[in-house]
Amino acid sequence: MAFAARALAQTFPSQSPPSQSPPPLSTSDGRAPRLRDDSSIDVDQMRSGLRGADSQSQGSNYGAPLPKTKLPKRYPPARTHAGAPRQPKNPLPALEAYKSSAVARRLARMRRKEGDPAPEIPPTVAAPQTIRAKARPKVETNPYDPVGIGIGSLRLTPFIETSTGYDSNPDRLSSTSNPTGSKLFRADAGFKLRSDWARDDFQADMRLGYADYFDYQQANRPDGAGAFSGRYEITRDTSFVTAGRFTLDTQRPGAPAISSGLPNVTVINRPIIFSVGTSDGVTQKFNRLEVTLRGSFDRTMYQDAYYSDGTSLDLVSTDFNDYGVSGRVAYEVSPALKPFAEATYDTRIHDAYRDPWGYARDSDGVAARAGAEIKISDLLRGESSGGYAERSYKDIRLPQLRGPTVDAALIYTPTPLTTATLRIATTLNETTVQNASGALTHTVTGQLSHDLLRNLTVSAVGSYFTNNYQGADILEKGYTAGVKLEYKITRSVAVKASYSHERLTSNTAGDDYTANVFLVGLRIQE
Repeated sequence: MAFAARALAQTFPSQSPPSQSPPPLSTSDGRAPRLRDDSSIDVDQMRSGLRGADSQSQGSNYGAPLPKTKLPKRYPPARTHAGAPRQPKNPLPALEAYKSSAVARRLARMRRKEGDPAPEIPPTVAAPQTIRAKARPKVETNPYDPVGIGIGSLRLTPFIETSTGYDSNPDRLSSTSNPTGSKLFRADAGFKLRSDWARDDFQADMRLGYADYFDYQQANRPDGAGAFSGRYEITRDTSFVTAGRFTLDTQRPGAPAISSGLPNVTVINRPIIFSVGTSDGVTQKFNRLEVTLRGSFDRTMYQDAYYSDGTSLDLVSTDFNDYGVSGRVAYEVSPALKPFAEATYDTRIHDAYRDPWGYARDSDGVAARAGAEIKISDLLRGESSGGYAERSYKDIRLPQLRGPTVDAALIYTPTPLTTATLRIATTLNETTVQNASGALTHTVTGQLSHDLLRNLTVSAVGSYFTNNYQGADILEKGYTAGVKLEYKITRSVAVKASYSHERLTSNTAGDDYTANVFLVGLRIQE
């Protein structure tokens, strides 16, 4: 307060006489005194006086102000950018709403179209997108298997295979006939068809082939086989099942059914045998119990045999139709075991009531078998059964054709690189051998395959069969042994080589034979 009074006195010296002291700033009771009307103070002059006094006090205490210092230039100089803002090389991922937020639920209900801008998400309910782990590449189990061609929901795998080699006995003649070996060229074509349906199923396989013998033209022959199977589920427990099949083969000139019986008369062609058939039915499930009823039809046709003396054997008249019905009951004990029992009845009716030798060969047959379907993981799977079958002929001179039956189709995979296959089949075949009702045939086929490399497979194959002509006392036994090698260059190209040794013995003179076959070929598949 004293400093303010001195400043007022210096600012306004003429408004009070020199001998007159300034008015007191306060009275004895502590209150501010009243100013007289003629002693009014100019506020602006008072403020300017305060600023002057302050500057005088600064000058006397701190000296002259310091000069301004010039700062150095920035290094490196700041970069300037003109145009649109730069985009980062790796931009941050867009935000996504919390899964439990109302925004996330609202976005889940929205139906966005392709090309619509991404919705804006408020930062209060947003988080960076979750970085998903990169999926590990899948390892293909069979990287050299064909991919196939997609036809809708079906997968078609066609193939063409050509091979050339040498056959030591093209017509499978007895050693007494001095068989002549020949170079040969063989061509095969076919396909596999598989469905990719969720409930129903369809599969088909077909192969057709032809062998051309350069040095022995009368041994040229076709062959082939095919089959298909399908299942259509009408309801959860009821399904329609269907199957079809065909075979194309030829008879060897030394077979008992077409032998002339004369020492110097031989068959000069290979008569063709063609068979085609189908079976359809319904399968009904009662919990674990499964019942199947099928009807079947098969047609078998023969080609005439021609002899070296100009005569022929009428085999066309022996063509026949086979009508049959079968029932099967199975119970699933577990996913690895399903026992079953099956019974079949069929009748065969020939185009001609009597064959060339005067026998009436129309017949009725019954068969029954029991077995089980096995599936022990991928180690062992398949089906095996045993039973009994017999056929009765219209001609009383022909005995019943009967005998035990064994059928099996098993696949054993001890390691991922090794696979063993076993097939056993029993069939009751027609014949034109005099006094014989038919041939009871048992066949056992086995194959062991091992992958030396992922694209190199070696296989050992073998088979054994017997033909028992009941009524004629003819028994044939034969076997085949060989080895195969397959090298897959790509999924579509493979090189193949094989060797097989065939041997047949018979209690009838002149029917046995031996043959060795060498083949090297190329397989092209899609």
